[in-house]
Amino acid sequence: MTKWLKERKVKVLDPCDKPIKNAYYREIEGEKAKMFELKNTGRYFELSRRMKEIVHMDLRMVDVSDIVIVYLDLESKPFGTTHELLNALHQRKPTLVVIEGGISKAPNWLFGIMDFNFMFDNFEDVQMFLSQIDNETIEGDLSRWVFFE
Repeated sequence: MTKWLKERKVKVLDPCDKPIKNAYYREIEGEKAKMFELKNTGRYFELSRRMKEIVHMDLRMVDVSDIVIVYLDLESKPFGTTHELLNALHQRKPTLVVIEGGISKAPNWLFGIMDFNFMFDNFEDVQMFLSQIDNETIEGDLSRWVFFE
């Protein structure tokens, strides 16, 4: 998805690959390994300090985004992803969610907090949807989408 967006001159902010210079961990695997080490060794103060930094950076990326595309894999215990998703929805940003295993695997709660038309089975469907918005084949929900010339 990132490559497809960048080909269309979209600046992509990916919390799994942080685009900042002063982060301890710029990618998610390094973060996870260090956080598990801190938790397993009982270093909760340091864990809390580092996690607050990560949460702040990730939620700030949501704040400055014009659109949010979420990959929701419920098997991976997506607490942070869910927090980012909820923040995007509360900020009334266009929020598109790809659900691992398809829309039928989405939590019922998700159907109550967002329009199911913005849930997708895969990234190809998101690409098709965004292409249709871009070429005006379909209209964006104007309660969330704002288009400037």
